[in-house]
Amino acid sequence: MANKLEIRHLSQQYGEVRALDDVSFTLEPGVTGLLGANGAGKSTLMKLMTDHMKRTSGEILWNGTDILKMGKKWRELVGYTPQLPGLYDDFSAKRFLYYMGALKGMKKKDIREQTDQMLAAVNLSDCAHRKIGTFSGGMRQRVLLASSLLGRPQVLILDEPTAGLDPEERIRIRNDIADLARDRIVLLATHVVSDIACIAQNVLLIRKGKAIAFDTPLRLLENAEGKIGEFTGTYDEIRSLQKQYPNGEIAQHKDGFVLRVAEDPLPEGCVPVRDSITLEDVCHLYLKGDRTYG
Repeated sequence: MANKLEIRHLSQQYGEVRALDDVSFTLEPGVTGLLGANGAGKSTLMKLMTDHMKRTSGEILWNGTDILKMGKKWRELVGYTPQLPGLYDDFSAKRFLYYMGALKGMKKKDIREQTDQMLAAVNLSDCAHRKIGTFSGGMRQRVLLASSLLGRPQVLILDEPTAGLDPEERIRIRNDIADLARDRIVLLATHVVSDIACIAQNVLLIRKGKAIAFDTPLRLLENAEGKIGEFTGTYDEIRSLQKQYPNGEIAQHKDGFVLRVAEDPLPEGCVPVRDSITLEDVCHLYLKGDRTYG
């Protein structure tokens, strides 16, 4: 039977601010993309799921047992890569993993064995003895990913693992994550929608502390049909229209300039898009009005 992580009616209050409001969803092996504006509650959700914060109310169940009852055993099942963590530039990749394994309380034999295995899993075996300070941004992220795999966790929670990477490095990290998700639960928070568009089995959209959508990418795309459209005109006409639809995106096509908008219903004169709806469009539809999402 596949492992299951259930979030039931989870809420978190900071004084008068409700960071999470009655959030419920279920994760099973595979990648779930987590998207939402800055301040939507994503970081709070991840901290609660890793037991780094005391929740206000609700349940987080691992195969039917609340993680609060599991304590250390739960933390041993979770690998977590926070956003912008520090690295020791004078450490080699191998030494850093040894250090992280020791912090996790692993046995020396297991640390030695798994360090080589996890560096191989993220394609860093040839760089194991190089100092981290000489690594590119993508290589540094792969070191962090390898460290989160120590102890062979069943749940991986990754906060912006591709932040600041060039396109080639981002693709490599994305492929690594897809491979790792074959037999474990992965929750991936990102501002780059394309990072999850091709590897996520499910997408969770959070807005102002509420889970407003949780579904497969295909069903989210189907639900957006008839709600994504385009205006075509001269540059000046399109720029004028953008004042009415500030979240619309301008592009230049052979027939002129285009403003792509996500509205329900679509405004008069806006031609529905039929065959090229993207997950980015879905985000504009559900999260419009928020400054940034991901």
